[in-house]
Amino acid sequence: MISILDFGAVSDGKTLNTKAFADAIAAAKETKETVCVPAGTYLTGTVNLQGVSLYLEAGAVILGSPDLNDYPVQDYVHNEMGPLRALIVNLGHDHVSVTGAGTIDLNGTAFYDTTKMNIPPYGKVFTKEQEAECTYYIGKRPGQCIFFYDSKDILLSGITILNAPCWTISINSCENVRLLGLEINTHLNVPNDDGIHIASSKSVVIANCRISSGDDCIALSCITDWTRPCEDIVITNCVLRSCSKAIVIGYIYSVVRNVLISNCIIKESNRGLTIMCHDECGLVENIRVSNCIVDTKVRAGNWWGNGEPIAIMAVPQDKHLPKEQKPERTIQGACVRNIHFTGITCMGENAMGIVGVNGNVENVTLRDIDYTRKPSANLPLKGYRFDLAPSDIVCDIPLECGLKIVGAKNVRLENVNTGVWTIENESI
Repeated sequence: MISILDFGAVSDGKTLNTKAFADAIAAAKETKETVCVPAGTYLTGTVNLQGVSLYLEAGAVILGSPDLNDYPVQDYVHNEMGPLRALIVNLGHDHVSVTGAGTIDLNGTAFYDTTKMNIPPYGKVFTKEQEAECTYYIGKRPGQCIFFYDSKDILLSGITILNAPCWTISINSCENVRLLGLEINTHLNVPNDDGIHIASSKSVVIANCRISSGDDCIALSCITDWTRPCEDIVITNCVLRSCSKAIVIGYIYSVVRNVLISNCIIKESNRGLTIMCHDECGLVENIRVSNCIVDTKVRAGNWWGNGEPIAIMAVPQDKHLPKEQKPERTIQGACVRNIHFTGITCMGENAMGIVGVNGNVENVTLRDIDYTRKPSANLPLKGYRFDLAPSDIVCDIPLECGLKIVGAKNVRLENVNTGVWTIENESI
């Protein structure tokens, strides 16, 4: 291994070490060695791996700079977040790992005014406790934190990642990715600080991770390339907490298929397990979820979700996107199909729901589902309804309802214990 100390790195948490990282990576690229980060705290701006692996010793901390100027714009533009600024970048290089027992502190709250809360205009008076669950106002920040693009054979293992200003780990157009044994803990008031976002990638395993995030814990989409599917994904043995969606599959025009989720615990999340896509040219298919515990808590603030333990939706979602982003694609048959939930225990502050348009959700099985409705102090803020954001469609839910189905066909319920459920199979 090559140590960053040999290239002038200083572990005082104050000296900027961007050049030391760059020099160590350049040397390691020549010798095909791994760059070692010894114990200590190393302040740095963008670290471009260029195909070189990092190893963080126990006690090592890579600390992101609080100065946006230390994150130069990279040669990549993100569909949602714009020009790429990130702490750790790997663009177009294979066989890269970031491993060890150390920590990456992304220093996210340095980019926010933490004294002001963004209280949504629900027409309700918020208590101090509800205000404390709202987001900070978005300012200028690195739009991505740990960003991989167009890479094969990627491993992130064992490390702890803290305090993201935006998406924490972002995997885009990659193949053969393993994210194992990660501890991700982001600030619960920071908007968009997703734990792991997998976009347009293939053959991904996420296992044995613990994630607490202000936004989605794990998201599967095609946000960075609507034309390339996200497929062949395994998520297992994870413990998750989210102010938004703990696990979400699909988003607007995404095509996501062949996903296995098992043995996960979801706690205190604004929404539990979510499947979503645009009603015309998005697609989510071949999804199996088993052996999970889901506990929802409705959180005040601009978070998507409204306490639904299981939410499946195929509705118009793209009003906020430029028209040129919409792909020319025709989906044959239903756009959400072949979905199976088995062995799920739910404790929810809102009902479970399946919401489609004219039968565009098809072949869904809910088997061995135990649902218990919990009282909620915050559910009245948005109202007794599903949150179908980014769609503006309204779907109201009776207070006593445990499961509501709208606009779907071939939905099978086997040993589903909800007490009461409402089924409405007309179009919305």
